[in-house]
Amino acid sequence: MSTKYPKPSKSELIAKMNEGLDHFLAFINQFSEAQLLELKDAVGWNGRDHITHLAAWVEGIGALLRREDRWAAMGLAGQILSNGQSDYDAMNAQIADQQSHLSPAEAREGLIAAHERTVAAVDQLDEADLLLPYGRFVAPFTEDSGKPVWNYVAGNSFGHYNQHTPWIKAIVNQ
Repeated sequence: MSTKYPKPSKSELIAKMNEGLDHFLAFINQFSEAQLLELKDAVGWNGRDHITHLAAWVEGIGALLRREDRWAAMGLAGQILSNGQSDYDAMNAQIADQQSHLSPAEAREGLIAAHERTVAAVDQLDEADLLLPYGRFVAPFTEDSGKPVWNYVAGNSFGHYNQHTPWIKAIVNQ
């Protein structure tokens, strides 16, 4: 999620988020439940796992914007660290394991709901809030360095949906 995005206005960001979800849903809607559940990649993920992963990360960014515990909103028991750094592989494995009981349709509905909550969180912010650094949304809400939070919104919504599209395509086209 290190892609650079041009700075959007709040309305442009929301429009890109919604457009990204619409494109992603149109993409996954072409596949059957069996294609999204039974076929797996080399690490054991199926299409449903990718969808629940996306739902968790967009949910987390929505919680962050509401100044809530991002990791708890994602279903993680605290940020998983390895050598003092976030262990994203372990976090993603925990998310996939927790959501493995969902059908692809349930995962899709969860993604839509998480996306809508995050759009609502963005809509509650002022334009200036979107320029604040990530750390201003994490207790104690005083960090002034780092990228503007809108970068994280983009990277955890439409940017993330785009990132996972070819991976899901590769799984279902086996």
